[in-house]
Amino acid sequence: MKLKEKCVNLIENGVIFENNSGCQFKVVDYVKGVGVIVQFLGTGYKTTAQLGNVLRGSVRDRLKPSVCGVGVVGIEVTRIDGKQTKEYELWNSMLTRCYNIKIKQNIQTYKHCEVSENFKYFTNFKEWCNNQVGFNSKDDKGNSFQLDKDILVKGNKIYSEDTCCFVPCEINNLFTKSNSVRGTYTIGVSRHEQTGKFHARVNISGEMTHLGLFETEIEAFTVYKQVKEAYIKHLAEKWKASLDARVYNSLIEYNVEITD
Repeated sequence: MKLKEKCVNLIENGVIFENNSGCQFKVVDYVKGVGVIVQFLGTGYKTTAQLGNVLRGSVRDRLKPSVCGVGVVGIEVTRIDGKQTKEYELWNSMLTRCYNIKIKQNIQTYKHCEVSENFKYFTNFKEWCNNQVGFNSKDDKGNSFQLDKDILVKGNKIYSEDTCCFVPCEINNLFTKSNSVRGTYTIGVSRHEQTGKFHARVNISGEMTHLGLFETEIEAFTVYKQVKEAYIKHLAEKWKASLDARVYNSLIEYNVEITD
């Protein structure tokens, strides 16, 4: 039986195949010189394939979530010369932070984080990246700007096209929480063991700066708040020319709160 006749029989009889990943598909058309067109039942994805690959189940459904059980790569290129593309590396890392069980258990700041439905598709994330201010920028140490989800929307837990931006590392680090430093007290405040007073300190340029000892926790926090907000504004002005206007405005208007 000729190839075309075999394909016609498969189409007319509605034969269902299953690939090596357990995804069901069927042959929907024959293309001379190419092979067949198959369609996956679960996602509707269509692709061309050789009949031999169809019979062996070695046809891939590129619309099936394959990264952390939620991310869809689609037909995008993820490696060039054996190295992951920048967009894919960012996308994969974002999904891992949000959906890798071990990471969510060990790093509490990612416990309730999610990725928007749109960003679960690599094509959408890649296109978004290439249209963002700062995506191709580097800081004064030669490091690429980092993906941030906290600056535009305070307390945000969802990575999306409306909440994410690219910023230099020293700005991104401004909003990295450290419970080991904070302990059980207000942000920026700890108890001084020798005196029993409240100790205020803030991270400036990667180094912990001591702001003094105070009688009350609120006094210590007030000083911390003043210094932290001034430093945030300083960095906003330093990087203004390289930042998305939305990021700059958010930094200038940022209000440090006790609940941060």
